[in-house]
Amino acid sequence: MHLGLKGPITALLVVLIVAACQPAASSPTTPASGGPGPSASAATGSGEPIKTALITDSAGSTSLFGVANINGARMAVDELNAAGGVLSRPVELIVRDSKSKPDIGVQLTRDAILGDKVSVIFGPVSSAVAAAMTEVAKENKTPIFFHTSNTQRLTTELFHKYAFMVGPNTTMEGRGNAIAAAALPYKKWAVIAPDYEFGHLQSEAFVSKLRQLRPDVEIVTEQFPKLGEKEFTPVITSVLAGNPEAVYSANFAGDLITFTKQAAPLGFFDKVFFTSLYETDALQALGAEAPEGVRGYSRAPFFAIESPTIDGFVKSYLDRYGVYPSDWAIMAYDAVKLWAAGVEKAGSLDADALVSALEGYQFDSIRGTVTIRPVDHQAGVSVYSGTVKQDPEVGFATWTDIKIIPGADVWLSEDEVKAQQP
Repeated sequence: MHLGLKGPITALLVVLIVAACQPAASSPTTPASGGPGPSASAATGSGEPIKTALITDSAGSTSLFGVANINGARMAVDELNAAGGVLSRPVELIVRDSKSKPDIGVQLTRDAILGDKVSVIFGPVSSAVAAAMTEVAKENKTPIFFHTSNTQRLTTELFHKYAFMVGPNTTMEGRGNAIAAAALPYKKWAVIAPDYEFGHLQSEAFVSKLRQLRPDVEIVTEQFPKLGEKEFTPVITSVLAGNPEAVYSANFAGDLITFTKQAAPLGFFDKVFFTSLYETDALQALGAEAPEGVRGYSRAPFFAIESPTIDGFVKSYLDRYGVYPSDWAIMAYDAVKLWAAGVEKAGSLDADALVSALEGYQFDSIRGTVTIRPVDHQAGVSVYSGTVKQDPEVGFATWTDIKIIPGADVWLSEDEVKAQQP
């Protein structure tokens, strides 16, 4: 899917400028930075505003994802308000930065629920932060929508009825990537993943599924650098010392960009087949340095999506922010719109009524129609992968040879889910 739109190729600079413009706590009447657009105060709805909160990680190595979350959510809120709001009331979006720290996420969630009296929570990026935040939402019976953090535990052992998952969880993503990898001729694999919940769970799901599909596969080494690592040379040399034919990586955002720039001069991409989370933001930031021929995977790449609404959404986002929408913007946008659709269906802000309205609900997302599975509130969304290649049409690398793995092919069975839920 290409629109023929010419986005700026200096995307990293633009993204960093957008990030610099984000306040730690923005009021709902603050226009979304990066471009024009109506604020919540321009809503045609009347009555007391409905307060919502986006608690995400918009600083440090995850800032690419966090800023995209903010932009996508604000765009959705502005569209809702321009159309009359939700339940004919304007929607306010409060934005907070949890700084990838669970204790801060907990405090901000509690403050949003008890102090700001929000009706719903969106976010964050970090799975560790999400695991802490969901407990607060459960205690206070407040709906919480996860669109970027995706630890499987949010749908199993930490699951509660007020939690919803809009992106593929770590099991779905790891299994989907393993299906793509199993078709390749490589037998000796290495794994690199950030040393926290997301990295461990996703790499475990990948290895388990790959071994199931290819019993001849050997994992020669597993490396878990800290999140936000600045020096990947020891990791790279250690991986190469194991003589793998292929490397699976769960690194992302700033970590993946740093890794890529440090690995290229060492000839890493010439020595092994490499697959990692080369999504839109990372590819825009890398520009001409994106290594062609590596395999990217992602959750909502605009260039791989075919849906009735994707073209119009991409154009609107590009016009507003000056960059193409990443997965993290698309999924945050979808989360806000899903919440709004559920509230309208329920006819109420009551949390239990919202849960009833959304269980089994078929939602027309940017990625197409997806169903919210009642047993774990997991959206039946796909996992995408493709080969990285420079794309003159958009001005940075996208993918060729795209493969789409449906969510229903990779999520836990209902029996597996129930066995792990409290």
